[in-house]
Amino acid sequence: MNALLEVDGLTKTFPLKGGRGVIHAVDGVSLRQSRGETLGVVGESGCGKSTLGRLILRLIEPSAGDVRFLGRQITLLPAAELRKMRRHMQMIFQDPYASLDPRLRVDALIAEPLVIHGVGTRLERHREVQRLLETVGLPSEAAQGYPHEFSGGQRQRICIARALALHPEFIVADEPVSALDVSIQSQILNLLMDLRRSHGLSYLFISHNLAVVKYVSDTVAVMYLGRIVEMGPAEALYADPKHPYTQALLAAIPEPDPDRTVDAAAVVGELPSPENPPPGCRFHPRCPHAIARCRAEVPETRNLGTRETPHWVECHLAD
Repeated sequence: MNALLEVDGLTKTFPLKGGRGVIHAVDGVSLRQSRGETLGVVGESGCGKSTLGRLILRLIEPSAGDVRFLGRQITLLPAAELRKMRRHMQMIFQDPYASLDPRLRVDALIAEPLVIHGVGTRLERHREVQRLLETVGLPSEAAQGYPHEFSGGQRQRICIARALALHPEFIVADEPVSALDVSIQSQILNLLMDLRRSHGLSYLFISHNLAVVKYVSDTVAVMYLGRIVEMGPAEALYADPKHPYTQALLAAIPEPDPDRTVDAAAVVGELPSPENPPPGCRFHPRCPHAIARCRAEVPETRNLGTRETPHWVECHLAD
């Protein structure tokens, strides 16, 4: 399949107050995503997942690196051209209530992208709002409601309808179910999967929940302290994780098995500060397998898979 998204050396640092240094939020991330693919991005809170998603959409400006979408380098696009490109790329945010203007009714919220981009007449936009509400499983009368009148799952459906309004090819879904009740999460996930098939969508699906990512993703990228430490086909990565951090994350997935044993030594300590990341391999202070080389030398990213199905790992000891 043709590449939809190509990211090369993407980096973002945030300066601290008083010039005391910088926060290394995303550091040299490279990845490639094909059309129709769902790429899951997982990692602990603070690892840079959400920042990566916003950088790819250029909601925040990168410090370095390139993002190519549909063959165009969007990091260099002027504002007018970037606005046109946004019709092809949208975002679903983690908190549906925070991403909806409480002063606007649902019909205005969903029609807003159409108004901004000058799509259709008022009547045509009204009809499109009705169609989008039906697509996401909401009744037509929901158009007259305000965000506070809906449940969390219904508000997320409204956000999904708004993201679909311009018929995008690519959607960044940033923790789209983490703010919802467990009973509602599966409904929203199934809706996203159905929309992927019916609308030919590609997702960058960001989550800290590895079980959710396994369910929706074709490829999984594991982030740690601003870097991707492992990336490969979801089935292969879950069956045979190569990086110690990935192994620790998978070992921590809850399973309804009282006889299951967990390796308590899989990972120790807290996530280091992105203000002062460790030298060498960033995971070495918490890695039970670290050697002297890990503390001094940044590991190269190597392909331990095949050319057709690469499995990239950033670890000295992965093989």
